[in-house]
Amino acid sequence: MLTPDLSPATVDHAVDRIEAPPDLSDAESLRRWLAARQVDVDAVRGLPSWNAARDAAAGRHRRLPPDFDRQVDTALDHAFRQAVTVPLGAAVLCCYVRQVCLDAWKTTYHFDRMWATLRGARRSWTTHRPNVADAVHIGVADAVARLLETLDWEIAVENEMIGNNLVRLADVADRAAACAAAAVAAASAAPVAGTVIARFVAAEGAASRCYNAALAGAGRALVAFFDGAACDGALVTGALAGLRAAEGSAGCDPDQRSELRAYRNTLERLCRHRDDEWLHIDDGTVIHMYPFAVRGMSGDRVVAAARADGGRWELAGVRPHTVNETLALDDIWNGSDALGRRYDGAAVALPDAIVEDLDGRPLGRLVAEVRLSQLGNHHLRLAMDLRDASVSDVYSAVLRSAPEHAEVRVRCAGTARVWPRLSAYAVDVIEAIGAAIGGGTAVSVRPGMFHVLITVLEASLGAGPRVPRARRRPVVSVAELRDAVGGQVLLRAVPNIFGAPADWISYPPREDAVLDVDRRCDEMVARTCNTTLIAALGSPAFWVTTRLQMAEFTASLDGLFAGWSDALALFLDTVTKQTPEPAADADVEALTRHAEQLERQRVRLHAFAADARATLDLIRSPALVASPLVARTLRAMLAASGFAEREAELTRNVDAVLDDRLGQRLEVLVRRRREREAQLVQARDRRQRARLDTMLAVIAAVGVSGLGQILQAGYDLRSRDAVAIIVVIVLIMVVVGAVTRYHRPSP
Repeated sequence: MLTPDLSPATVDHAVDRIEAPPDLSDAESLRRWLAARQVDVDAVRGLPSWNAARDAAAGRHRRLPPDFDRQVDTALDHAFRQAVTVPLGAAVLCCYVRQVCLDAWKTTYHFDRMWATLRGARRSWTTHRPNVADAVHIGVADAVARLLETLDWEIAVENEMIGNNLVRLADVADRAAACAAAAVAAASAAPVAGTVIARFVAAEGAASRCYNAALAGAGRALVAFFDGAACDGALVTGALAGLRAAEGSAGCDPDQRSELRAYRNTLERLCRHRDDEWLHIDDGTVIHMYPFAVRGMSGDRVVAAARADGGRWELAGVRPHTVNETLALDDIWNGSDALGRRYDGAAVALPDAIVEDLDGRPLGRLVAEVRLSQLGNHHLRLAMDLRDASVSDVYSAVLRSAPEHAEVRVRCAGTARVWPRLSAYAVDVIEAIGAAIGGGTAVSVRPGMFHVLITVLEASLGAGPRVPRARRRPVVSVAELRDAVGGQVLLRAVPNIFGAPADWISYPPREDAVLDVDRRCDEMVARTCNTTLIAALGSPAFWVTTRLQMAEFTASLDGLFAGWSDALALFLDTVTKQTPEPAADADVEALTRHAEQLERQRVRLHAFAADARATLDLIRSPALVASPLVARTLRAMLAASGFAEREAELTRNVDAVLDDRLGQRLEVLVRRRREREAQLVQARDRRQRARLDTMLAVIAAVGVSGLGQILQAGYDLRSRDAVAIIVVIVLIMVVVGAVTRYHRPSP
């Protein structure tokens, strides 16, 4: 290791070493400064951005490629090896890494690439630090590295806010504030104090320390508030004062100020409702559904494959423990379809999915099951019970479906694999189903294609966010359920963007989400774009089953439509690639062959459209279910799900491909083939005319010459030989004339 030279002359020289300093808060300015000094950061720029990967498969589902840490280390090691040879170059490079991560943070909730980049930069600096002899260079770079660590924890704060994990939010905000304080101390220490970068680090660190301390205080206040321990308001009052002070501090930048304001507004709204009646769910469930389709195989064959081999499947390392050969369905699904079709299938039971936060605290245990349908509307189902749950508990449980949900740890018994969120687990398990079935099958699944079903069998109201059950009164009407503080959580779609923890308090109850389905005062069905609520406050538990099954059936149709959409897109892509436009001079056989290929593809597409329409007709048909009242309820759920719009869109897309793509190409091919045939006929006629004209000329010449020779030879025209010769010549001319007339080219 090289020993830093701390002599005053060296220090003074190093302080002035950075000429024309870049704008340390602008990535492009930093990049230009580094590039001018031959520090290559082109490979660094895209590391924290989810859509920067050139290989589309590498960024699939916004998942980190398996070798991403190696990519990070390679890119940053290359850049730091060059930067440490430039005065203060490593410090500027650390500033650049921080800024590109800050820029990426504004556009995504997938934090893994940013975390990997920030941690990779700190590793690379640690590796190359011994190669720097300049004490100021080392000290300033160490200070900026502290800012990188601060940003790492600040991103973690938002991660916990997204997951509504208030305990961990307060913890990681404290860690972020401590790192910011360490950055300020490092920037203020001799011999680096006074350099341009050190002043920048000191200012940024001070602002971050104030900002994160305020968020930590808000997190602790929210934990106490939802635990029912903030009745005196002292902790909340202190948190609000801290947020206001940080919001008004001189070093607070506009982005930080907006986030502090969102926290403050949310906390103030919660306080205004502190003594109102708050909702508690005493008995209910939250079910996370991930619909999917299996392409290349009918629903009947998928179900048959599961019944035959499902117990031996290995789904992303998860092994089923039971295969039920039928779905546990009410007899309302025993419909009266003339062809005997119905909604049924098989269920593949998986080990429970266990969810923990990044510190290992348990967050929930979900019963996992893959439900495969004979109609093709399959889904992965993850269910958990709600018992004596506060609004905050329900909100945390509902959020877990989304791909934007906080990074956590999802694991299953029997496998060492860990997933960062439920959506990642669901996608891997579902995609493995296609591989397990084999036979060229593929699945259509997307992380954002999820649905959350909430059932409420028993609820109560108490004065405050968490009140002992003995001090709560039961909810007896859905009006009370809807209007209580926290009712918004049940009637609101799962968001894809978050402003602050518990920001649901800012939303009014939604009246438009409630469906008109034979409503009683104590029963309700409500639907948003990605949630369904079934409340049955005065009914037995089995009453919920029928409507829950209808809600699951309706939500699972998202997978069916996705499968059809993907199949149509792949069909069009295949047709385009496998049947390219024939050459301009293609012969009739090539054009005919090409037209036959397209015609076969059109027949395939017609068959696909017919199958899809038959399935859609059955879904809309009252014959699918046994009860007219149930059919009415199902129609209401289908209407709320946008079923008619998606059906119309599918029809438009199929018609567009049939008419605009295949139809037009076939018309062009037929026209070109006819034109080519006409050209061939014309060419043949011209050749034939030329041959006949030549023959006529020869015959005429022969005939005239023959007659002339007869006359010249002095034959007696009345003699038998002369007459015979003349007759032969005339017959030849008549035959040629007849042939010429018969084979005359078309005009």
